Amino acid sequence: MNRRVVEQGLKDRFFPIIARIIEDSQLETPGFVPRERILGQLMKEPEAKNRLGKTKAGNIIDWFSAHFTMHKHGDTRFLRWGPIFNQFERAEIEGQTAYKPISFNAIGIFPDEVNEKAGFLEGATRKVLVNAFERDPRACQRCIDVYGTNCFICGFSFGSVYGKVAEGFIHVHHLRELAEIRKEYLVDPIRDLRPVCPNCHAVLHCRKPAYSIEEVKKFLKVN
Repeated sequence: MNRRVVEQGLKDRFFPIIARIIEDSQLETPGFVPRERILGQLMKEPEAKNRLGKTKAGNIIDWFSAHFTMHKHGDTRFLRWGPIFNQFERAEIEGQTAYKPISFNAIGIFPDEVNEKAGFLEGATRKVLVNAFERDPRACQRCIDVYGTNCFICGFSFGSVYGKVAEGFIHVHHLRELAEIRKEYLVDPIRDLRPVCPNCHAVLHCRKPAYSIEEVKKFLKVN
């Protein structure tokens, strides 16, 4: 297989994982997350440990840094990862590149190519400081590919209102609540997921069980 194709596949797979590591780190120690800490956490990921090894994992983190720089300087070759890079700011701390989220708790949109009929395992519990549920970024991106980045309920577009800095930002709502599943299940991004703005997402979860998409749409019409 062509080396460039292999490298691109590695970036598509592991750049979202690096982004998730940076965000998860905020739960323990808010602030910039240095390269070595990212590497340490990446090597705890079974896929990275078995597939990459420490040297190649370090290379992927360095690719992340290099592409981050070129994207910020307007290089259009790296637009596919722009939604990831745009979530973070970077600094040099004690000789190491370090990152922190521009807006913590933002739900990122991660680019990846997936088969239209593919399903994704979600709901696998992992321990951070609290129990969180892994949400496969490929499934979220497939949802966005189909439904777009406008809110499925109210039609709000971050890009239209805030411009380029927020273009492509959106939450993804799981119609089936992961907290009720407690195990892995096969999610269909088209059937099970919808893009929603943070306001509508909050309203959906104002009740347990969550309101349906149609119920919240009716709230908008009433008010």
